[in-house]
Amino acid sequence: MTGREPGRDLRVGDTEREQTIAALAEHLGAGRLDIGEYDERCARATRARFRSELVTLFDDLPDPRPGFVGSAVVRTPDATGPPAHRPRLRVGVLLAVALVAGLALLVVTRHWMIMLPLIVVLFLVIGAGRRSG
Repeated sequence: MTGREPGRDLRVGDTEREQTIAALAEHLGAGRLDIGEYDERCARATRARFRSELVTLFDDLPDPRPGFVGSAVVRTPDATGPPAHRPRLRVGVLLAVALVAGLALLVVTRHWMIMLPLIVVLFLVIGAGRRSG
């Protein structure tokens, strides 16, 4: 047996590699990594076969880390769904797209009633967001 640490020498799959790259992207966005370091670490992550190879990519970085790296922030998908900030982002993007489409239809049809269903949906989504948050 090699000198690898127990639990860290497990083989990894695409899910762990993707989680690693997502966490590295957050560090890039926060300015902890420059683009060269990010590219190099992502390349190492895509070539990684063992968990220990991914864990070492975070030795000099604070949270966030993928859930398997043993940090306080657990970022693994589970049955409860994705992190809470993602659904709001998706709803916001969908609302923005719907608003642009509604405005385009308003300009084309020149009939204000085309916006009525969009306004109703907008109020329903905002109300649901306030109740859940």
